[in-house]
Amino acid sequence: MAEVVVVPSAGLLSMFYLHVSNRTENLLRHMAEVILADKQANLFATELFLIQSQGMERMVGQSLADVFRSFCNFKFFLPLDFLTFVADRLGLAISPDGFQRQILTWRVDGLLRDLSGAQYQPLLGYLAGENSELKRFQLARRLANIFDQYQIMRPEMLRAWERGVQVAAQPAEEWQMDLWRRLLAQSGGEVHRGMQFTQVVDRLDRARDLGDCLPKRVSVIGLHTFPPMYLNYLNSLASHMDVHLFLLSPCRNYWGNVQSRRTQFRDRISKNGDVRALAGVQEEHHPLLASLGSQGRDLQNMMLENARFALEFASYDDPLAGKEYAAGTLLQRLQADLLDGFLPVGAHAAAPVPGDDSIQVVSCHAKLREITVLKDQLLHLLHQDGSLELRDIIVMAPDIQEYAPLIPAVFADIQHSIADRSLRRRNAVLAAFLSFLDLFMGRFGWSELLDLLRRPVIFPQFQLNAEDLEMLQQWVTAAGIRWGLSGAQRGEAGLPEFAETSWQAGLERMLMGFAIDSYDFVDGVLPFTDIEGKGASALGGLCQFVEVVTKARLDFQQTRLLGEWSEKLQHIVQQLFGEEYEQELMELRSLIAELSGPITLFHSERVGFTVIREWFNQSAKESRSSSGFLRGQLTFCSMLPMRSIPFKVVCLIGLCDGVFPKTDRYDTFDLMGTDFRPGDRSPRADDRYQFLEALLAARSHLYLSYIGQSIKTNEEIPPSVVVTEFLEVLENGYGVKDIVVRHPLHPFSSRYFDQQSDWKMFSYDSYYCKTAAALRQGAPPPAAWWQGRRDETSDTVIFSDLLRFYANPQKFFIKDCLGIRLDTGEDLPDDREMFAVTGLDKYAVEEEMVRLALAGTAGDVCKKIQSRGQWPLGTSGELAFVEKQRSIEEFIGRVQAQKMGGKCCDLPLDLTVGSYRLLGTLTNVYERGVVLVRFGKLRGRDLLSGWLHHLVLNRLQPMAETRIVAEESSICFKAEDISQRRPDLDSLLDGFAEGCREPSLLYIEPAFVYARQQANPKAYIPPIDKARQLLVQSLEKGYEPEWQLLLGAQGEKVILGNAFEQLCQEIMCPVWGAADAG
Repeated sequence: MAEVVVVPSAGLLSMFYLHVSNRTENLLRHMAEVILADKQANLFATELFLIQSQGMERMVGQSLADVFRSFCNFKFFLPLDFLTFVADRLGLAISPDGFQRQILTWRVDGLLRDLSGAQYQPLLGYLAGENSELKRFQLARRLANIFDQYQIMRPEMLRAWERGVQVAAQPAEEWQMDLWRRLLAQSGGEVHRGMQFTQVVDRLDRARDLGDCLPKRVSVIGLHTFPPMYLNYLNSLASHMDVHLFLLSPCRNYWGNVQSRRTQFRDRISKNGDVRALAGVQEEHHPLLASLGSQGRDLQNMMLENARFALEFASYDDPLAGKEYAAGTLLQRLQADLLDGFLPVGAHAAAPVPGDDSIQVVSCHAKLREITVLKDQLLHLLHQDGSLELRDIIVMAPDIQEYAPLIPAVFADIQHSIADRSLRRRNAVLAAFLSFLDLFMGRFGWSELLDLLRRPVIFPQFQLNAEDLEMLQQWVTAAGIRWGLSGAQRGEAGLPEFAETSWQAGLERMLMGFAIDSYDFVDGVLPFTDIEGKGASALGGLCQFVEVVTKARLDFQQTRLLGEWSEKLQHIVQQLFGEEYEQELMELRSLIAELSGPITLFHSERVGFTVIREWFNQSAKESRSSSGFLRGQLTFCSMLPMRSIPFKVVCLIGLCDGVFPKTDRYDTFDLMGTDFRPGDRSPRADDRYQFLEALLAARSHLYLSYIGQSIKTNEEIPPSVVVTEFLEVLENGYGVKDIVVRHPLHPFSSRYFDQQSDWKMFSYDSYYCKTAAALRQGAPPPAAWWQGRRDETSDTVIFSDLLRFYANPQKFFIKDCLGIRLDTGEDLPDDREMFAVTGLDKYAVEEEMVRLALAGTAGDVCKKIQSRGQWPLGTSGELAFVEKQRSIEEFIGRVQAQKMGGKCCDLPLDLTVGSYRLLGTLTNVYERGVVLVRFGKLRGRDLLSGWLHHLVLNRLQPMAETRIVAEESSICFKAEDISQRRPDLDSLLDGFAEGCREPSLLYIEPAFVYARQQANPKAYIPPIDKARQLLVQSLEKGYEPEWQLLLGAQGEKVILGNAFEQLCQEIMCPVWGAADAG
């Protein structure tokens, strides 16, 4: 590297200095030497820097602080901000606020309300129809973005428009010119950015001596592209102050004429029109410079043509300095060849070095696998190189927000920071507020409101806690709330104004039920009686939250001025959030306050809620922060332009086809889309140059990762075209083949822990190592989930508990004995009213209808179940109810035909049975015995329930009978002496006690199938096989989650073995044998 000593410029004219290098460190050293050698005359003078990103600001500040031990009194400017700064110092009264993109959006929106000219006919067709206000604002935002670029990229076109002259010869130019002239006429003489450049440059060119008007110097760093206008501005500025341009260049030779093969193909075909002309095409320069470096190439040509540099300082570092070419790593050789601008050929080329991991390319199945593989690779590098620190590593992705949720989960044990997240992603308060605004574009479903209320930044404001939220969900669904704030709100949405299943109806039920304990309608409201005592506070919080939503909906129906919207939204923020989130609230309120800022000076029209919501979403999306960049930790960030900061290890993830590089998409009315010029913005060219900068920034290792295998089919997926070009260069220029390492789908693959596998395959995760070992050894016999016995037993048994136990012993053990609820959430209702009754809802409704019909109180049952959201509404629901009621009446007729006499009072139970005391109440008692009804098929649990009722009844009233009436059949336990019948009450109580100590081996429904199959003389399938078929079906369909928990992966032959058959013979078969057809 050439040593550079900068001579102070005292006594000389101010000049334009160019500092160029292939290493950012050298540029920063140049900068420090300039500051040290040419000190400011004024001790308190501010050192000025012109940068393009916050990341570069942080790097420059840290680097200079390292050199000078402390560094202060400096200021960083973005390009346009620096222009305004210079204009102010020159005394130019320029305030182009009205032409800033954010304000320009609202100004254009106002002008688009009046499109009276014939030239606007294309726009009128687009803006007609539904959502015209929202479409107008979205169009205004796009036009503002284009006009913002015109000011810098096409100032000569705007000047022509001001004279009424069209220059682009495109259909959209006429109405854009008229719109721009209307903007100028509306601005009252205020200048736009392009005019500001012109005026500042003109003042600088005409002025001879500005004295101390301008500062001594400005240092420009981190820019690899800018429009010609800005270069002219720097030229003029350099006549009055020192301008130091620090430029990163991958090549030390002239490469402004480098062209890719594709460009050469296109040019030759366009000139000759003959495909045979392609035969002579050869790549004379390094292909990566040609394919990736178009922006740097254009800038180099622009500076050669237009820049007036007084002095140029070049300090290039050869990565292979002091080494033989073959002794360098692949990364060093690649960077050295880029520095020279040519690929090695013939004897100068070197064979690949085995074990060289300076460049790694990995292919994974998903984003999560990319992150897990990345972690293992970084741990390996840290283990290999003791001098490597976390701050020496950077991980970049095209959009780091796609990986942000995964990174903390995988890198929880490694200090890291994530930069470049949007305001919505990093600010929980703002994200919750945006979700609140989204509510008003939907149907106000019960889950939507509760999901928002569950957010930790919201529910404390309504005096709620986590337990309250769980309880509120149970109440809301049970009270029949499905969607809609009220019947009136549904009517305003163009739907029938029915109130049932709305928030208003559900809350009225809750409040009425808390006040009045009644199961009948009170003033037209069916009370929801599950709320009592401490539940009042939770109910109050829910009502308060729904009230905020309801009032906001009314407010959002009105159009307002922007300042009025700002005031209204600030008020809602105060209602939704507490002050404990001070920093997040400050950001949110600051964003809302923009609506009442300078924007109001340029927009005086009333706008609707949809426009405000669109503005808010876009503003939150565009606002990004680099606060997590260069914080002394492992840094994760997005690949943004001008981020050519050196690191020992540079990792690029997410390099997938269609994602990187981005596509240049231009609106059909963008006049620059068909007239691309050097210096124009190009996301695709930006991404390509960022990849080239990443190659230069890596000092020891370059790591590339992409999703290259389908997670469903394992088929190969091509990487980004940039990666493909890179791999071709490595193969054709360096002889490196098969560099891509394709990782398996799972992190516990044996390939990571097999010494015979690829040396690049490894993992540092001990858990995955144990998992892989277990898979290789084969699964051991599955151990039972429950082992041992419970000691807590009681000799007092409640009859209702006994009935529930013999309905499902395993569920009783899990839920009642262990206190574990296995609610999966699958039974939660949808955010819509019911259209058909199925599943458990059907069973519950039918059971209630039968119960009320037997009690003679079925008069308003239809209205009740509709109020609870358990039955379809409207005419279809009424017709379905009539049909269901008809079948219920037929069933009731069969029950009444049993001739069991009149209904008697329930009998209290307090029986001594052996060593047990049985307490409870015997229900469904008639003059001749007990009648149990089930509007459905007879099940094993119904059979055992009937037998238990029969045993207890005959203890109280000997020689009584018990009947079970099912939908398709009826059975009867006759009035007889049952003292010799088995199983008796003593043995069933013993089974209950044993089933409370450890899980019972009696599975009721399979046992019922077993008993029926055994009693069927025509059956040809063995009873145990029939029982096992039902067990497998129940487990596969997830009908019994308690069984799945207890049994795990055990086979059906193990589950229903000899012990099960013995219990069937002792319990279910005798009970089925005692039953007679009713």
